[in-house]
Amino acid sequence: DWINEYELPGMPNKSEVGYADYVLLGDDGKPLAVIEAKRTCKDVSVGRQQAKLYADLLEQKFGRRPIIFLTNGFDTRIWDDAHYPERKISGIYSKRDLEKEFNKLTMRSGLAYVQINDAISGRYYQKEAIKAVCRAFDQENRRKALLVMATGSGKTRTVISIVDVLLRHGWVKNVLFLADRNSLVTQAKRAFVNLLPNLSVVNLCEDKENYNARGVFSTYQTMMNVIDSAHDEDGKKLYTVGHFDLIICDEA
Repeated sequence: DWINEYELPGMPNKSEVGYADYVLLGDDGKPLAVIEAKRTCKDVSVGRQQAKLYADLLEQKFGRRPIIFLTNGFDTRIWDDAHYPERKISGIYSKRDLEKEFNKLTMRSGLAYVQINDAISGRYYQKEAIKAVCRAFDQENRRKALLVMATGSGKTRTVISIVDVLLRHGWVKNVLFLADRNSLVTQAKRAFVNLLPNLSVVNLCEDKENYNARGVFSTYQTMMNVIDSAHDEDGKKLYTVGHFDLIICDEA
């Protein structure tokens, strides 16, 4: 559901009219994203200011700021300028991904005063790590966090607690857990099942059918093989660019 050459009055040019290359629409008819597409020989950053002006006009008209995509066919970048800096991605988000992003933004609550489940992670340093990650995501608008913890200090429990907090506060829906060995994947899945019994989970190394689980566990190799072969009920690609909201890399 998109419109090519979407007409936008109010542009600061002679005709006072601009044409956005593509506007992607949601089921409600409101724009989810605007795409500024350049020729393959041009740098995508050339269209940055133009795309921002289109997003401003769409926000004025519909009361919701669309996500910006910049692309030249080879290099694609996403710019959710209300929340995060521009970054490189492997492709445009699907309609389902974009609608999920906007749903998360309306549903999620702040992470300043999170309640940590002592039954999952009761040690003081685990709680400090969880709060530090929450602070990085919420107050500092970061997208990555690195936890360095000694063997036996409860890394998996700490991560499960982070997932628990982010799920309860509406920050994530789909979680991917990656490890470099089958044994680590199996151990992690077992721990999640025991400590977060309400989260539907699947180990892709053992089960190639149950793709729709919210918590997906896999080795890197298996995930690479499954990315293109997993499809939803409509036969569309399931593991799209924006499908996972949180990716955990064990033993990074």
